[in-house]
Amino acid sequence: MKKPLQYSQKVKKLFSALKKGAEKPKKTAYEDMIEAMIFASLCADCPESGARSAIRKIQSHFVDFNDLRVARVEEIVGVIGGDINNAESKAIKITSLLNAIFQKYDSLVTENLVGAGKKGVREILEKLNGMTAFVRNFIYLTALNGHAVPLTDKMIQYFKTYNLVDEQWDDNQIESFIEKQVSASEAYTFYSLVRHDSELANPKAAQILSDDKKNAKPKS
Repeated sequence: MKKPLQYSQKVKKLFSALKKGAEKPKKTAYEDMIEAMIFASLCADCPESGARSAIRKIQSHFVDFNDLRVARVEEIVGVIGGDINNAESKAIKITSLLNAIFQKYDSLVTENLVGAGKKGVREILEKLNGMTAFVRNFIYLTALNGHAVPLTDKMIQYFKTYNLVDEQWDDNQIESFIEKQVSASEAYTFYSLVRHDSELANPKAAQILSDDKKNAKPKS
């Protein structure tokens, strides 16, 4: 088994190569934590372009996010189904999260969350019914300017495929390790570039890390 330092070197090599010649992604910054939560729920396993289209339709169709909270799943699916895969499960997840916040604060106003401080907010988000690591970290990164790297299932599989993490690590260990490899100021750039590469039919990582693969000792 490789030591963490060896994985760290490979992750940093990949990130450095992906940044070369690429325009720095413009960080998405949300003033509304609820909007960030809904967007993250939509884009966790589908392209961000589809999620952007879906959230525009949500904002156009529903009076506000409280109206979305009490909407029927069928109505939400009718609004976003053309842009999002698994629209029904996304609708259920979104309403579950919105209701969890409403039940805790008796509203969808998040001043109480913000007042808890970044560490406190992270702990509160973790305990919300329906919350996932990806959605939590996306909120933390884009709405609270915190140090986090949201990881989709495709990104986690990508790290495993290109031997950037130990295959025995669970998702939480991978998340913790990756976060330590990237500074807070570069977390969004890392997320954006790696997510994009992980969604390509032929990821650039294959070429970037090809020398490492050639030099790797065959498993006995």
